[in-house]
Amino acid sequence: MRRMQSIEQENEMIGAFCDTTRRVVVISPYPARLQPLIAEMTMRCYDVLVFHQAQESVLSALPIDLLIADRTIAPFEPVPAAGFGTLQAPVLYLVGEEPPADLPAGSHLAGWPGDLPAIVTAIEELAGKSVLPTTPDELLLKDIRIDLKRITVIQDGKRIDLTKTEFDLLRALLASRGAVLSRQDLMEKLWGDDYFGGSNSIDVHIKSLRRKLGDDPKDPQYIVTVRGVGYRTAD
Repeated sequence: MRRMQSIEQENEMIGAFCDTTRRVVVISPYPARLQPLIAEMTMRCYDVLVFHQAQESVLSALPIDLLIADRTIAPFEPVPAAGFGTLQAPVLYLVGEEPPADLPAGSHLAGWPGDLPAIVTAIEELAGKSVLPTTPDELLLKDIRIDLKRITVIQDGKRIDLTKTEFDLLRALLASRGAVLSRQDLMEKLWGDDYFGGSNSIDVHIKSLRRKLGDDPKDPQYIVTVRGVGYRTAD
């Protein structure tokens, strides 16, 4: 009971403002049975779409982060293990006490009705594995998304507060798509050709940016130092 109350309290905060969202498609012949789960995902800023059947012609046109297939009662049109759509979304199967024998090997399963917090955790983990699409107004690196119109940076669903210089520096690195940028290149992109400061100023801002992103320079996940040259984004 306490855990359910804590989820309700979290919902009040989470539902107040969504920095970013992910799309989850639920396929169920009886979606009313899944209403508690659908409501919980909606409150957690997921864009939830519900279908009674797995219609590839419809789903293939949608950007999807996760498919949830209800196999608790009756079988329906099979869902490919790789999912539909350009994102190749992962699939979470909701099953009863005895999972159907026709599910693909290695499928992700969750019992329903079941432990709602545990299922939500599984959804958050699987949805985070999908590849987010980018638009001309966005740049993406792993779980980092830069919104060039709103001048915001989202990392793993959370907004990261950066200074203007840090934002411009991260934007320049992501826009290079893995190409090495020298310190001189970065200074010109940030401050123009007339900047006469030392190149160590770039190193100072890189250090601050790494700290805010939680990036270890010894084992970089986002920004790699190319000794004697400059920086690039990690593979």
